[in-house]
Amino acid sequence: MRHKIKKIVISYILSICCILSFTIGSFKSHNVYASYSRYITARSLTVRKKASIKGKVAGYYKKGTKVTCYSKSGNWTKVKYGSHKYYVSTKYLSTKKPSTATKSSTYVRYVTASSLTVRKKATTSSAKLGSYKKGTSITCYGNKSGWTTIKYSGKSAYVSSSYLSSTKPSKTNSTVSKGRQVANYAKQFIGNPYKWGGESLTRGADCSGFTMKVYQHFGYYLPHSSISQRSYGKSVSWSSKQVGDLICYNAINGVGHVGIYIGNNKVVHAGSTATGIHTSTANYRSVNCVRRIVK
Repeated sequence: MRHKIKKIVISYILSICCILSFTIGSFKSHNVYASYSRYITARSLTVRKKASIKGKVAGYYKKGTKVTCYSKSGNWTKVKYGSHKYYVSTKYLSTKKPSTATKSSTYVRYVTASSLTVRKKATTSSAKLGSYKKGTSITCYGNKSGWTTIKYSGKSAYVSSSYLSSTKPSKTNSTVSKGRQVANYAKQFIGNPYKWGGESLTRGADCSGFTMKVYQHFGYYLPHSSISQRSYGKSVSWSSKQVGDLICYNAINGVGHVGIYIGNNKVVHAGSTATGIHTSTANYRSVNCVRRIVK
């Protein structure tokens, strides 16, 4: 009888041990294989076979992809990749889905010059394809070395970035205020050197090179010739001249001369190597004509 009771007790104890073993094993198994979801925040996240930067690459996940995660190992998270469990860097995982929208590669700018030349290549010596009027809205594709890439008649072209603005310019400016801007810009170069054939407002220019570059800054293109500049813009009388007008003088020994009227019967011009860029009385020599370049 005693032997029979002993066998029953042993069987009971063994049963309890089996139940406990199964329960603990199931609990551990549940913890080991518990999963959760995360989203990829990197543009392209590398999946590796081992939790190391030296681990062999198994593939990639794109930004915004929802992945199943299992556990962490240092800075790495075990994830499901196909039918396998591999690793990705934990810092590129998030509980929130990131925005996958990308910024547009284009942007809009407005023309600030009265007339902005469109060129085939990003250089002033390139062929002219056309022009844009002040206030025109242009779709731009990038800016490099002072030139902005645009589309003109369906093809890539270029305009000077100096005459583009993110805000639309006012159309209320009169020719008087525009002319004053030209005059003020020209006066800042007073004292710089004169150079025959020169076109630099800082390193040296002759009379027509000086006026050409000043007006070019505002989107007006004149030739580098004092005689030829007489044909540009609109003819106005001496009595009707305004600040910013081009004063053209009669030739002496076949050589003409030009300057920019700055008001108070004064003109700024590149006179000679002795004077450089300076001011003079507007009618200090015989005047041929007055041309209104600004519009």
